[in-house]
Amino acid sequence: MPHFIPGLELAGLYYREAVRPILQVDYPDLVHSAGLIGPGSEVLGFDTEMSADHNWGTQVVLYLSEEDHTHLAGDLRRTLGDKLPFSFRGYPTHFEELNIDQVC
Repeated sequence: MPHFIPGLELAGLYYREAVRPILQVDYPDLVHSAGLIGPGSEVLGFDTEMSADHNWGTQVVLYLSEEDHTHLAGDLRRTLGDKLPFSFRGYPTHFEELNIDQVC
């Protein structure tokens, strides 16, 4: 098991070091923001090493305009799925996709 990094910190590192560089090359004009949302303790900064054993991991949520989402979401998923590493700082990066409608 890698050294524990709190989920919010890990998400920020993952975005800055892995996700954003891909977006800058493949979608240089894409207006977006990034964050972390969901039901996990890491969203509020309450995660611990124990949290890493269930529904916890390297993740980031991209926020796009409605128009960009309509036209680019599928392509973005494929591009990131193909280009992101399978692990980041020792943590896996490929998971089942979260359906945000189930969270809210």
